[in-house]
Amino acid sequence: MYRHHRILSLVLLFFSLSAYAENADRDMVTWANFNYIRSVASSIDHVYFATSQGITRYNKVEDRWELPLTGTENIDDRDIQRVWIDGFDQKLYASTSLGLFEYNLLFTRWYSIGELPDLNNLSRHVTAPEIMFPPPAFNYNGGGILIDPTGRTYDFTDVLDDNSGMLWIGTWGYGALTAPTASNLLDLLPFGLIQNPVNALYYDGERLWISGHTLGSVRTGISVMDVDRFEFSYLESGLTPDFPTLDVNCLAGDKYSVYIGTELGLYEFDRDHESYHRIFGNSIQLEEDNVLSLLVSGDSVFAGTEQGLNMFNIAKDSTYLVYPGELGASIIYDMEAVDSDIWLATNGGAYRMERSTGKLQIFQDPDLVLLGRVYDIQQNGNDLWFSSDDGLLRLDMTTGDTQPIRSVVQRTDSRALAVNDDVVAIASDRGLTLIDYHRDPVRRRDFTTDDGLPSNNVNTLIMDGDYLWVGTDYGLTRFWWANPSRVD
Repeated sequence: MYRHHRILSLVLLFFSLSAYAENADRDMVTWANFNYIRSVASSIDHVYFATSQGITRYNKVEDRWELPLTGTENIDDRDIQRVWIDGFDQKLYASTSLGLFEYNLLFTRWYSIGELPDLNNLSRHVTAPEIMFPPPAFNYNGGGILIDPTGRTYDFTDVLDDNSGMLWIGTWGYGALTAPTASNLLDLLPFGLIQNPVNALYYDGERLWISGHTLGSVRTGISVMDVDRFEFSYLESGLTPDFPTLDVNCLAGDKYSVYIGTELGLYEFDRDHESYHRIFGNSIQLEEDNVLSLLVSGDSVFAGTEQGLNMFNIAKDSTYLVYPGELGASIIYDMEAVDSDIWLATNGGAYRMERSTGKLQIFQDPDLVLLGRVYDIQQNGNDLWFSSDDGLLRLDMTTGDTQPIRSVVQRTDSRALAVNDDVVAIASDRGLTLIDYHRDPVRRRDFTTDDGLPSNNVNTLIMDGDYLWVGTDYGLTRFWWANPSRVD
């Protein structure tokens, strides 16, 4: 009997640790600006950082970041003040303004508790060393102040000695640091977004390029995420005149460059040389410099603005202002290349433009769904999808048949759209709406902050197999839309 109990205990322990190590079964996981750290805790294998946007977790054994503990139930990620872990990664606790909580490893949710139990943990909080050796171009002001290459300062908020020869450090504004106690050589551990608002996403098949509006962020620019390893690097804006601090509205790219549509024109980031080049703005060739949409097709970059369409020829390094007939100074919200045509989503409907001739034709659907503003266009196989003020429209480009899906939404700034063979996702007043368009009638399901979204303000969407990337004003969420165990 004792042997069977012991085996069962080991199995349960292994299961809990495995579930806790990744928690990949969570429907929603959010990456945000994790640079503001309030508390640090360490077990034998992991370090936990309580940030202003939730708890992050670093695997000491494998030297890598794991999925953050965001999007979980019963706790406000932005209100976590302190975190505790026992020595063997079996019990995790956090405090908020509402009290103490314990994390359930199996059900991946938090539960309120009355008091913190005794923890078998040998790590200890210490004062910041007077002498530390920062990375190149950084400085250290004795007493726990990191100085970045521009002279900005970041206070140490917590320093933890894990009893294995390492210090784990939280800063207020520059994320997590680590240093061996024998040398005090500081090492940066970048993770998460450089700024919270996500208005623009570009996926190159390996990495997500993430940016948005600055909204007063101290550090701004583009976050680059390896979607397999959850590793981050940054193209920080405002450090040089070549890439100033600007609101980024849209991103697009090819294997050579990433194009950045901003409030002050179009910028190009050369991947090989890691350099920036301003292609155009209204002081050069644009009548309107607020670039709202981008499309890279062949050797051309199309930039949609509030005053029409512009084209940059990559091979000739030249810019043209496009005036195809009645399009004129329309607001260009989105573009999609379909065969030899360019489809345009504008404030005056949907247009199809022949690239070779520049001939423009407005598309008028029989149900008049696209009569007003059209915000987004997405191609999926033979289907072309449109989002508008009145809802969605599916166009079969082979037969010409249309399928309207009407909705009543008050949003007038954008209606982000993503689609695959099974579902269509669209931003709504309630956050995100997932639609099974094969059913008759169609089946809808709303997902909101109650389901794990960091915000109901959804700005941009990208389908990625069984996952949907959701850009909001409070971070980027990976949504497992195809979870077979979820009951909708």
